[in-house]
Amino acid sequence: IDFVYKYGFDKQKERKKMRKTVFFLVMLLLCFCFIAGCSDEGKTSGTTGTETFNSRTDYSGVQGYRNWYYLTARDELSQSEYLIWDDVMCTWRTSKDTNCLIEPHIVHPGQLDQVIRAWEAPADGTAVFTTSLQRRPVNKNGIGQDGCFAYVVSGEDEADYVAELTVGALDLDKHNIDGEAVLQKGQMLYFVLNCNGNYTFDQTYCEITINFTRG
Repeated sequence: IDFVYKYGFDKQKERKKMRKTVFFLVMLLLCFCFIAGCSDEGKTSGTTGTETFNSRTDYSGVQGYRNWYYLTARDELSQSEYLIWDDVMCTWRTSKDTNCLIEPHIVHPGQLDQVIRAWEAPADGTAVFTTSLQRRPVNKNGIGQDGCFAYVVSGEDEADYVAELTVGALDLDKHNIDGEAVLQKGQMLYFVLNCNGNYTFDQTYCEITINFTRG
Protein backbone atom coordinates (compact mmCIF):
# COMPACT_ATOMS: atom_id res chain seq x y z
CA ILE A 1 0.00 0.00 0.00
CA ASP A 2 2.83 2.33 0.91
CA PHE A 3 4.42 1.61 -2.46
CA VAL A 4 1.21 2.32 -4.38
CA TYR A 5 0.66 5.53 -2.41
CA LYS A 6 4.23 6.72 -3.01
CA TYR A 7 4.00 5.77 -6.68
CA GLY A 8 0.77 7.73 -7.13
CA PHE A 9 2.18 10.71 -5.22
CA ASP A 10 5.30 10.77 -7.39
CA LYS A 11 3.18 10.61 -10.54
CA GLN A 12 1.10 13.53 -9.31
CA LYS A 13 4.24 15.59 -8.64
CA GLU A 14 5.53 14.72 -12.10
CA ARG A 15 2.29 15.85 -13.75
CA LYS A 16 2.39 19.14 -11.78
CA LYS A 17 5.97 19.75 -12.86
CA MET A 18 5.06 19.04 -16.49
CA ARG A 19 2.14 21.47 -16.36
CA LYS A 20 4.41 24.18 -14.95
CA THR A 21 6.94 23.54 -17.71
CA VAL A 22 4.27 23.75 -20.44
CA PHE A 23 2.86 26.93 -18.89
CA PHE A 24 6.33 28.49 -18.78
CA LEU A 25 7.00 27.60 -22.43
CA VAL A 26 3.64 29.04 -23.55
CA MET A 27 4.29 32.31 -21.69
CA LEU A 28 7.79 32.50 -23.13
CA LEU A 29 6.35 32.08 -26.65
CA LEU A 30 3.73 34.78 -26.04
CA CYS A 31 6.39 37.22 -24.76
CA PHE A 32 8.53 36.54 -27.83
CA CYS A 33 5.58 37.21 -30.16
CA PHE A 34 4.75 40.43 -28.29
CA ILE A 35 8.32 41.73 -28.48
CA ALA A 36 8.56 40.85 -32.17
CA GLY A 37 5.31 42.70 -32.84
CA CYS A 38 6.50 45.79 -30.97
CA SER A 39 9.78 45.88 -32.85
CA ASP A 40 7.91 45.95 -36.16
CA GLU A 41 5.54 48.71 -35.06
CA GLY A 42 5.77 51.79 -37.25
CA LYS A 43 7.85 50.04 -39.90
CA THR A 44 6.76 49.54 -43.46
CA SER A 45 6.59 46.11 -45.01
CA GLY A 46 9.30 45.39 -47.54
CA THR A 47 12.04 47.70 -48.75
CA THR A 48 9.88 49.78 -51.09
CA GLY A 49 6.96 50.63 -48.76
CA THR A 50 5.65 54.18 -48.34
CA GLU A 51 5.99 55.92 -44.97
CA THR A 52 4.06 59.03 -43.97
CA PHE A 53 5.54 61.80 -41.85
CA ASN A 54 3.59 64.80 -40.55
CA SER A 55 5.13 67.88 -38.95
CA ARG A 56 2.23 68.43 -36.54
CA THR A 57 1.63 64.89 -35.27
CA ASP A 58 5.39 64.12 -35.23
CA TYR A 59 6.19 67.29 -33.28
CA SER A 60 8.58 66.62 -30.40
CA GLY A 61 11.01 68.29 -28.04
CA VAL A 62 13.77 66.04 -29.38
CA GLN A 63 15.85 66.96 -32.42
CA GLY A 64 15.72 64.14 -34.99
CA TYR A 65 12.56 62.45 -33.70
CA ARG A 66 10.72 60.98 -36.70
CA ASN A 67 13.50 62.53 -38.84
CA TRP A 68 12.48 66.14 -38.07
CA TYR A 69 14.94 68.88 -37.12
CA TYR A 70 14.16 72.42 -35.93
CA LEU A 71 16.61 75.02 -37.22
CA THR A 72 17.28 78.65 -37.96
CA ALA A 73 19.62 80.40 -40.39
CA ARG A 74 20.40 84.05 -41.08
CA ASP A 75 22.10 83.58 -44.41
CA GLU A 76 23.24 80.28 -45.91
CA LEU A 77 21.36 77.13 -44.97
CA SER A 78 24.77 75.50 -44.57
CA GLN A 79 25.21 77.82 -41.57
CA SER A 80 21.94 76.80 -39.94
CA GLU A 81 21.81 76.26 -36.19
CA TYR A 82 19.61 74.15 -33.95
CA LEU A 83 16.76 75.92 -32.22
CA ILE A 84 16.56 75.60 -28.43
CA TRP A 85 13.70 73.72 -26.76
CA ASP A 86 11.64 75.79 -24.30
CA ASP A 87 10.29 73.37 -21.67
CA VAL A 88 7.85 75.93 -20.27
CA MET A 89 6.21 76.91 -23.57
CA CYS A 90 6.85 73.57 -25.33
CA THR A 91 8.27 75.58 -28.22
CA TRP A 92 11.45 75.62 -30.29
CA ARG A 93 13.11 79.07 -30.12
CA THR A 94 16.38 80.83 -30.79
CA SER A 95 18.27 82.79 -28.16
CA LYS A 96 19.00 85.50 -30.74
CA ASP A 97 15.36 86.40 -31.39
CA THR A 98 12.51 85.07 -29.25
CA ASN A 99 10.04 85.80 -32.07
CA CYS A 100 11.71 83.12 -34.19
CA LEU A 101 9.90 79.95 -33.15
CA ILE A 102 8.33 76.65 -34.17
CA GLU A 103 5.24 75.19 -32.50
CA PRO A 104 3.29 72.08 -33.60
CA HIS A 105 1.34 73.97 -36.28
CA ILE A 106 2.58 77.58 -35.98
CA VAL A 107 5.88 79.06 -37.14
CA HIS A 108 7.21 82.61 -36.93
CA PRO A 109 10.44 83.91 -38.50
CA GLY A 110 12.69 86.43 -36.81
CA GLN A 111 13.68 89.79 -38.23
CA LEU A 112 16.98 88.37 -39.44
CA ASP A 113 16.48 84.67 -38.78
CA GLN A 114 14.70 82.31 -41.12
CA VAL A 115 12.77 79.56 -39.37
CA ILE A 116 13.32 76.05 -40.73
CA ARG A 117 11.83 72.62 -40.38
CA ALA A 118 14.24 70.10 -41.88
CA TRP A 119 13.43 66.48 -42.62
CA GLU A 120 16.10 63.82 -43.14
CA ALA A 121 15.63 60.96 -45.61
CA PRO A 122 15.91 57.61 -43.77
CA ALA A 123 17.02 55.85 -46.98
CA ASP A 124 17.40 56.44 -50.70
CA GLY A 125 13.99 57.22 -52.13
CA THR A 126 11.40 59.76 -53.23
CA ALA A 127 9.67 62.28 -50.96
CA VAL A 128 6.32 63.63 -52.11
CA PHE A 129 5.24 66.50 -49.88
CA THR A 130 2.37 68.89 -49.29
CA THR A 131 2.81 71.99 -47.15
CA SER A 132 -0.36 73.73 -45.96
CA LEU A 133 0.44 77.38 -45.30
CA GLN A 134 -1.73 80.23 -44.01
CA ARG A 135 -0.80 83.59 -42.52
CA ARG A 136 -2.47 84.08 -39.15
CA PRO A 137 -1.44 87.57 -37.99
CA VAL A 138 -2.91 88.93 -34.77
CA ASN A 139 -3.55 92.19 -36.61
CA LYS A 140 -5.25 91.35 -39.91
CA ASN A 141 -5.42 94.83 -41.45
CA GLY A 142 -2.02 94.46 -43.12
CA ILE A 143 -0.66 97.74 -41.73
CA GLY A 144 3.13 97.60 -41.39
CA GLN A 145 3.17 94.07 -42.80
CA ASP A 146 4.75 92.73 -45.97
CA GLY A 147 3.73 89.06 -45.92
CA CYS A 148 6.18 86.19 -45.94
CA PHE A 149 8.14 84.00 -48.31
CA ALA A 150 8.17 80.19 -48.02
CA TYR A 151 10.42 77.86 -49.96
CA VAL A 152 11.58 74.24 -49.99
CA VAL A 153 15.06 73.12 -50.97
CA SER A 154 16.54 69.64 -51.19
CA GLY A 155 19.99 70.56 -49.94
CA GLU A 156 22.01 73.28 -48.28
CA ASP A 157 22.37 75.15 -51.58
CA GLU A 158 19.43 77.56 -51.76
CA ALA A 159 19.59 77.32 -55.55
CA ASP A 160 18.15 73.79 -55.29
CA TYR A 161 14.59 75.05 -55.01
CA VAL A 162 11.92 72.37 -55.07
CA ALA A 163 9.03 74.78 -54.47
CA GLU A 164 8.38 78.34 -53.32
CA LEU A 165 5.53 80.70 -52.48
CA THR A 166 5.19 84.39 -51.59
CA VAL A 167 2.15 85.26 -49.45
CA GLY A 168 1.09 88.92 -49.39
CA ALA A 169 0.25 90.94 -46.27
CA LEU A 170 -3.50 90.83 -46.92
CA ASP A 171 -3.55 87.25 -48.16
CA LEU A 172 -5.08 85.15 -45.37
CA ASP A 173 -6.12 82.23 -47.57
CA LYS A 174 -4.73 78.74 -47.05
CA HIS A 175 -2.23 77.67 -49.70
CA ASN A 176 -0.64 74.35 -50.53
CA ILE A 177 2.98 74.03 -51.61
CA ASP A 178 3.34 70.67 -53.32
CA GLY A 179 6.50 69.06 -54.58
CA GLU A 180 8.61 65.98 -55.02
CA ALA A 181 12.29 65.30 -54.41
CA VAL A 182 14.53 62.30 -55.05
CA LEU A 183 16.77 62.00 -52.01
CA GLN A 184 19.71 59.96 -50.86
CA LYS A 185 19.89 58.53 -47.35
CA GLY A 186 20.74 61.31 -44.91
CA GLN A 187 19.88 64.12 -47.35
CA MET A 188 17.83 66.96 -45.89
CA LEU A 189 14.67 68.54 -47.20
CA TYR A 190 14.44 72.11 -45.84
CA PHE A 191 11.07 73.84 -45.35
CA VAL A 192 11.91 77.50 -44.79
CA LEU A 193 9.84 80.54 -43.81
CA ASN A 194 11.43 83.93 -44.46
CA CYS A 195 9.98 87.20 -43.14
CA ASN A 196 10.22 88.77 -46.62
CA GLY A 197 11.52 92.08 -45.27
CA ASN A 198 10.09 92.64 -41.81
CA TYR A 199 8.65 90.14 -39.39
CA THR A 200 5.66 92.17 -38.20
CA PHE A 201 2.71 89.83 -37.56
CA ASP A 202 4.29 86.98 -39.52
CA GLN A 203 2.69 84.25 -37.43
CA THR A 204 1.93 81.48 -39.93
CA TYR A 205 0.09 78.19 -39.82
CA CYS A 206 2.28 75.50 -41.37
CA GLU A 207 1.69 71.76 -41.61
CA ILE A 208 3.87 69.48 -43.73
CA THR A 209 2.99 65.97 -44.85
CA ILE A 210 5.64 63.81 -46.51
CA ASN A 211 4.99 60.47 -48.20
CA PHE A 212 8.36 58.78 -48.58
CA THR A 213 8.87 55.77 -50.84
CA ARG A 214 12.11 53.86 -50.48
CA GLY A 215 14.10 52.69 -53.44
